[in-house]
Amino acid sequence: MTLMRKARNAVLVAALAAAGAAQAGDPSARDWIPAPPGTNLLAVYLLGLGSHGFYDQGNRLDGGPTVDVQGMVLRPMHFGELFGKTVQYELILPAFRTTIGMDGFPDDRVTGVGDAQLGAAVWFVNNEETKTWFAWEPFITVPTGKYHSNHADASPGKNRWTTLQDFAFVQGFGESTFLEAVAEFEFFGDNNNYYGSTLKKSPAIRLMALASTNITADTYVGMRYRYETGGREKIDGVEAVGRANNHQLAFEVTHQLNDANQVQLQYIHDLKVENGPRMRGVQLRYVYAF
Repeated sequence: MTLMRKARNAVLVAALAAAGAAQAGDPSARDWIPAPPGTNLLAVYLLGLGSHGFYDQGNRLDGGPTVDVQGMVLRPMHFGELFGKTVQYELILPAFRTTIGMDGFPDDRVTGVGDAQLGAAVWFVNNEETKTWFAWEPFITVPTGKYHSNHADASPGKNRWTTLQDFAFVQGFGESTFLEAVAEFEFFGDNNNYYGSTLKKSPAIRLMALASTNITADTYVGMRYRYETGGREKIDGVEAVGRANNHQLAFEVTHQLNDANQVQLQYIHDLKVENGPRMRGVQLRYVYAF
């Protein structure tokens, strides 16, 4: 397998993991504190990410590929009640422009709509008095996105079904400080047309810790640490990308403009990447409540 093929294999997955909104398991601080039943939210994300190094088995490749991702994500949500429990239904619709470059090769660039994700969360613990919440949310990713088998890694769609299981615990302290823990398990279907071959990926595990606190009545700052492992990839039975061992930090500031409008700016930085691009960039989020 050529270096270019091996390099491209992990590119979009790593970029989407950094993007947060498109990869449902990358929450911002306080995302797992539910709104009251009957609330509707529309979140819009704009993001720009670029690579600062490409790694193979933990070693940086000199002259390795470069990756550049711009994206927009629409995320409508509805909070309701079912059997006495608060529930949330959501749809995630991403669109990306991904450019992969390498010396001696023309840039590989694809723009289009990505795969749709459907999610439904339920809060088993929802105690505002003690500021304690525990929720589970399964997601299904439907292969509806733009996909070209000869541009498989740059394509916004991945040409496979996946399922995601999120478990989140939130505990508040004092007036406005919150600590959160999230565990995420992702299972992948096969891509049977990956450059004419079959791509298989083993389950991936992501563990996240988040903290946030208010600096004014309407503004809070937060940070997220994420660790990812698993996700080995094989092409026609031959290992192409090994197990992930990735570490990432994100910092954010969120401002409540009024009861209905909120804006957030987030900086994302990969600390360590085992295989694929090491990404950094910014994400702007706007949320409208109605």
